[in-house]
Amino acid sequence: MQSWHHLYPALPAFHGREQLRAGAGALFGISLCALLVSLAVSLGLSSIYLIAPLGATAVLVFCVPNSPLAQPWSAVVGNATSALVALLVLQVVPGPWSAGIAVGTAIIVMMFVRALHPPGGAVALLTALEPAPALDAGPLFALVPVGVTTAVLVLAAIAYNRITGRVYPFRQPETDDTGDPALRLGLSTEQLGQLL
Repeated sequence: MQSWHHLYPALPAFHGREQLRAGAGALFGISLCALLVSLAVSLGLSSIYLIAPLGATAVLVFCVPNSPLAQPWSAVVGNATSALVALLVLQVVPGPWSAGIAVGTAIIVMMFVRALHPPGGAVALLTALEPAPALDAGPLFALVPVGVTTAVLVLAAIAYNRITGRVYPFRQPETDDTGDPALRLGLSTEQLGQLL
């Protein structure tokens, strides 16, 4: 019976008000992206459309806006670089291997550019599984639709979270440029060793 405990929900229960706030935010953000796409289509810009991983990005930016994975850099750069990586993989690797290689390489690149964003893995997988739209658009696919729609969603999240009393983007702590760890911690290495 004890082993089943590890399978229970890890998240604490959400309060009804927070559920409504996050759900309404996602509704607002995705609807704004859909409106942008509709306007683009009416203007004859067929290269901009919604991609499914935006739904996962919406979960992060509206439900857990303080997560490092939900920050603007992670969201926009993570999704865009994942699309670009998948395009490059499609040029070199034949299917069925392209899907796994695209996702794995996208993760490596997102980590390298410090833009880890789980929906980026979904962007890479979607691009590898449905390559025609991405290949038709070429490298611009990473910018339009992926980068533009992700940026619109992030801007909507910034506005909505501030209006509803949430801090987004997360405020990064100031870095200590002195380079002296003793000044940063207030203790020397010897003092810290003695305390431990």
